[in-house]
Amino acid sequence: MIDIHDRVKDQIRFVAGYCADCDDWVTIKKEIMRGIPSHLRKHFSRRHPITKNQQPNNFDRVVINYYKKVSGVQLVIRTLSERREMFDVL
Repeated sequence: MIDIHDRVKDQIRFVAGYCADCDDWVTIKKEIMRGIPSHLRKHFSRRHPITKNQQPNNFDRVVINYYKKVSGVQLVIRTLSERREMFDVL
């Protein structure tokens, strides 16, 4: 079982407090990563080098589940083209 560091948990709760209406994994992931030190960021996945799509790892999935437990929001992992369409509408 993968444990989430307390500092990451604190940041998840903080982000959930002001991003309650957002269900986009990449947006939430960026906000979480902004508030944690670099040695904790290494646990998160990186984008695929060619397609630039997210390739969630086990740690990402644990964070997504914890975020849902804290906020009640199920985060959605979208492709790059889906995210572009979503943000073009805004």
